[in-house]
Amino acid sequence: MIVRTRTSGRAGFTLIELLIVIAIISVLISFLLPALRGGREQARAVQCLSNQRQIGMAQQFYADEFDEYIIREAGGQPCRRDDRYSMPWALGYRPYIDPTKNWDVIPNDWYEDAPYFRDPARPDRDGHQIHYVNNGMGFHKDSEGEPDWVSFKPVTKRFAMLFPSDVYYLTGYTEDTSGQYYRIVYPPNATNWRVGVFYDARANNGAHVRLDSGNRRTEPYRHGKGANILYMDGHASFVRAENMSDETQWIDQDFRYKLPPSSPAGDPRNCPPGS
Repeated sequence: MIVRTRTSGRAGFTLIELLIVIAIISVLISFLLPALRGGREQARAVQCLSNQRQIGMAQQFYADEFDEYIIREAGGQPCRRDDRYSMPWALGYRPYIDPTKNWDVIPNDWYEDAPYFRDPARPDRDGHQIHYVNNGMGFHKDSEGEPDWVSFKPVTKRFAMLFPSDVYYLTGYTEDTSGQYYRIVYPPNATNWRVGVFYDARANNGAHVRLDSGNRRTEPYRHGKGANILYMDGHASFVRAENMSDETQWIDQDFRYKLPPSSPAGDPRNCPPGS
């Protein structure tokens, strides 16, 4: 009787087959990585937009409490415990975002405990704890009746602006790659008041927002081809870089220069702890 033995199957892949599989996997990875990277970038942009919307809500709550005033360019002058009209925007709006903080008990943390002021899409290697700057630019009309830049505007009335839903209020702060401004803004004796004063955009001729400005404080390409913008009315959306740097979008159409109103009557004292 002839016994036939069954030959066993191949023990493994040949070298050529293994190389083909590796090549296929490499091609698939090359397709997947951009998608994964794009997903992470989109998630960061969404978080940034959420942060700006929280700031926008706080902006409106602040105006409700302080006679319709919106914080613009804050003063760096010594403050009183009740002098809350001229606060930096980050200090003024913070208690409305984080109920555990108020102007009398905020620690002098340089906003490290304020993640809602940081954009996850912005590299944090330069140490800045606030990643946004607001519109502190003021305007008047020139001899021909056209808008002309002045250095800054401390406050503005919420309903004094003709088109608050079209005027930019806040966007991303650019990178401080050399650390030059960090050393100025965060000295060892800095208070939250002093730190917050830095984060606004103000300059003659809109130099802080122009694409071609070497002194630009805003970042028009924070999220790819544009950046998120918070408007004067409190809503936020994505704006393309060329539109974000359109200087006319920063003009509030309220050409009356304003100083902060007098603080409520009270006992003049030092700044609140952490201010």
